Amino acid sequence: MSSSVLVGREPERDLLTEAVRSAGEGRGSSVFVLGEPGIGKSRLVEEAAEAAVRTGFRVLRGRAASAGRAVPLRPLAEAVFSGLRGEGAPADGDLGPYEPLLSRLCGLAPQDGAPLVGYAEAVLRLLGTLGHTGGCLLVLEDLHDADADTLTIVDYLTDNLPGRRAVLLATLRGGPGPALDLAEAAASRRTARTLRLARLGPAHTAELAARCLGHDDAGNVPAAVLDRLHAVSEGVPFVVEELLSAMVAGGNLVQRQGDGWTVTGSLNADVPASVAAAVLQRVDHLEPPGVALLEAAAVLGRRFPVDIAAGVAGLDRPTALRQLRHAARAHLVTDGATAEEPGWHTFRHALTADAITHRLLPVERAALCLAAADAIESADATGPDPWDAGRPARRAGEPHDLIGSDSGDDLYRLAAELCVAGGQRARAAVLLTRAGRQAVLRGALLTAVELLDRGLELTSGAADAPPEAVAGLLEELLGTLVLTGDVRRVPELGDRLDGVLTAWGAPPARRAAGFLARARAAATAQQWEEGLTAVRRARELLGAEPDPASRAALDAVAAHLVLNSQRPDRLESARALAEGAVATAEAVGLPEVSCKALNMLGYCLRPHDLAEAEKVFERLVATAETRALPVWRIRGLLELGVLDRIRTTGTDRLLAARKAAEETGAVLMTAWADMHLTQAHVLRDEHDSALESARRLRTTADRLRLREVQLIGVGMDAIIAASRGDRQKLQAALHVMESALAGRSAGALWGYADTSVWGWAQGICSLLREEPDRAMAEFTEADRVMRALPSTRGVAGFLGPYLLLRTVRGAAGWAELDGAVADRLTQVHWDRPFAGWSRAVLLGREGRAAEAAKAAEEALAGTDTIPLARHLCLRLGASAALADGWGRPVEWLRAAEQFFHDRGTTRVSAACRAMLREAGSPVARRREGHDTIPQELRRAGVTAREYEVLRLLGRGLGNQEIAEQLFLSPRTVEKHLASLRNRTDQNGRAALITLARRYADGQ
Repeated sequence: MSSSVLVGREPERDLLTEAVRSAGEGRGSSVFVLGEPGIGKSRLVEEAAEAAVRTGFRVLRGRAASAGRAVPLRPLAEAVFSGLRGEGAPADGDLGPYEPLLSRLCGLAPQDGAPLVGYAEAVLRLLGTLGHTGGCLLVLEDLHDADADTLTIVDYLTDNLPGRRAVLLATLRGGPGPALDLAEAAASRRTARTLRLARLGPAHTAELAARCLGHDDAGNVPAAVLDRLHAVSEGVPFVVEELLSAMVAGGNLVQRQGDGWTVTGSLNADVPASVAAAVLQRVDHLEPPGVALLEAAAVLGRRFPVDIAAGVAGLDRPTALRQLRHAARAHLVTDGATAEEPGWHTFRHALTADAITHRLLPVERAALCLAAADAIESADATGPDPWDAGRPARRAGEPHDLIGSDSGDDLYRLAAELCVAGGQRARAAVLLTRAGRQAVLRGALLTAVELLDRGLELTSGAADAPPEAVAGLLEELLGTLVLTGDVRRVPELGDRLDGVLTAWGAPPARRAAGFLARARAAATAQQWEEGLTAVRRARELLGAEPDPASRAALDAVAAHLVLNSQRPDRLESARALAEGAVATAEAVGLPEVSCKALNMLGYCLRPHDLAEAEKVFERLVATAETRALPVWRIRGLLELGVLDRIRTTGTDRLLAARKAAEETGAVLMTAWADMHLTQAHVLRDEHDSALESARRLRTTADRLRLREVQLIGVGMDAIIAASRGDRQKLQAALHVMESALAGRSAGALWGYADTSVWGWAQGICSLLREEPDRAMAEFTEADRVMRALPSTRGVAGFLGPYLLLRTVRGAAGWAELDGAVADRLTQVHWDRPFAGWSRAVLLGREGRAAEAAKAAEEALAGTDTIPLARHLCLRLGASAALADGWGRPVEWLRAAEQFFHDRGTTRVSAACRAMLREAGSPVARRREGHDTIPQELRRAGVTAREYEVLRLLGRGLGNQEIAEQLFLSPRTVEKHLASLRNRTDQNGRAALITLARRYADGQ
């Protein structure tokens, strides 16, 4: 019994229709439809989907699994499959680099643990491709049953659908949970809307009953039936339909000859029992094998693997499929399996499965649960089933293909929950360990942590849990937490692991592996001494002659920890460890360990020799490419891009690394690339580009809730504010970071934060506000802090301005300029001109004027891409040139004044004008309209009035006409033209006209 029209949902239907229409016009959005089971969420969304199809939309559908716990990425994989079938599917190449990620999401390609943002962007690109003409509708049902990774991708879609021809309609229950939190958070930031369905009122309940019985008018429905529906259904459409079905099927409600209905029996029933009875009555009409099959299926959940249910019921496949057809005709299960899920069927409603399981005695239910768990494990152990002849072979370590194309973490999870229901908690924990391992292989890291935590919870209450199983679970959880970057729990879990291994009497190598995992976690958390303690414990366990593989792995992580420790010999010790790890790893064939060690070796070399560091990072990229390690390849490309930023402030390799990271879905490295791009753009004085890369960094951090990356974004905001001399914004950003760090050094956050934020930003901001004393104090403090971070020595960016400022003030001499510090500064593009000008100042102070002038000009070579550094040198060094009488200080000050005026750094511009006046040089007044003069003409000294004369000349006016336009005398016009010829090096009137027209054409 169902209605042919939607009843009581007109406003909600109109809202969804408008969302679809707007998406067709390029204004995509997301709508979450909330409500209790049976309230009509699916029916409402189906109406919207049918309307969308009529207007030319492509519709993609997916449903979350309710079997046991959530199935990783199931609804998205199902939706993607529906989008890749039939006419209108994307052609090869339409999705570019995102095609492999879609294949991995659907389980059609090997998994490599790619971060979720890559999968999310791949789904977004698919929606855009399918909807580029008519539009695309993504329907995701039962989102409350979705796993954490699916919800993360949905969250990404809600933020990125606006502006696209696509709309997301998702259904979920209205109770508390992660899915509801997501929907409400998206609604609060106005990237989605929530639509909560209420129960039907009496009038709509009556109308629904009439429609179900084939009438338009509720007057055709017996009053007793309506009274019972009002009392029992409480306005839940599903219950209305089920009760009517039961009444008609039981012969208590009979259609009269004509179009009326009459009551022939009792309509009384208890509220919950009435729905259960309506379901169970149909169940009992099935043959005994069909009842057994549905009872076995019900303990598996609303969605169930047919083969497992059949095995538990003792049926062969032909019999099971025949009984499923009978159940489908009785409206107990859906009509059949889908192309994406050939091994699965679904109960028509969750209440159907509940009614069946509630009828079972507890002992019956427990027995069925354990039998189902046995069947799942047996299927995994025995390999391909005869029923699956012709299907592709499964990959090593992957469960038996009972669920179509997906990996088996969902079946392991289901088996675990069945064991819990059957009272076997220890066995469930072992199965959850396998489920977590499979989830990691699929890249569903958040889901893996959830699974393993659930297993850990079960072992705490299971006295019979084998120590080896508990240790395996803890090892898997430790490794997964390191992959996610959430290492706060690692110390406690590590202690627990070692306690289990010790009590069990595990071999030393097994205990050492546990400490190696703790050392890696400590490196991730930048807890250097804790990590080194873990390395020492591992070495003690391995003895004097550890196996080469263990020694290489320990040396690689130890190099990372030592380099960042407070040990006086850390650079040399870390380099020796890294070199040893590289040699051993290459000898025994451990490419990932080799890449890790090469990365650390590059860090060790960078402070002393950027060219040697580049060779090491190039070797890292080559190794990663040869051994198919995409994440390490991107890491190497990123480090090469960082070297370019240091040596040339170039961005080409940084942009290439960012693109590779984005295509691979390596979200953290995308964020690191944006951080370095922001710094490069600031050094190049490219304000808009810096703001854009900083915005991308913040967006990534906020979307994935990465707290430390969010703080890095705040640091980039501080640097951008400093480059504009904006003290207020700088201090606000620093205050946020200081509060978050709670007294810790920012170096604990990302290595060189103390010097690049507290040092460069504060000192440069003070220089741009003409506060040299404050800048000196800030640079001095940054230098003190930096000496505790030797791995950044020479690449921090503030050392050049600091050296020139001290040299001008007489606080630095030849001892510094002829030492190793100056050698390092000459390798850093930003610092190089400051070092050269420091040399020029000292030469000028010794009376060697010609040498000083030459050194200053040479220092300016190659500074066109770093104009801020160039003009800070002119501003700081010109005062020494004026005092000591060398070079072209007036010309330098004019250039600096013009630059700082154009960029809005007015305090420095005013200081340059004051110095020009003190030097006796005339300073032109800035008339109204001065800022409209092209930069080249302003630098040549062209005034606002002269530019007005030039523009009129370009329009073909003669001197008399120009004079009349500007209320000047012809003689004054002639003087302005003479000045223009002189300032612009033009030979005559015709050349001036050509120049004027060139500017008028925007050249």
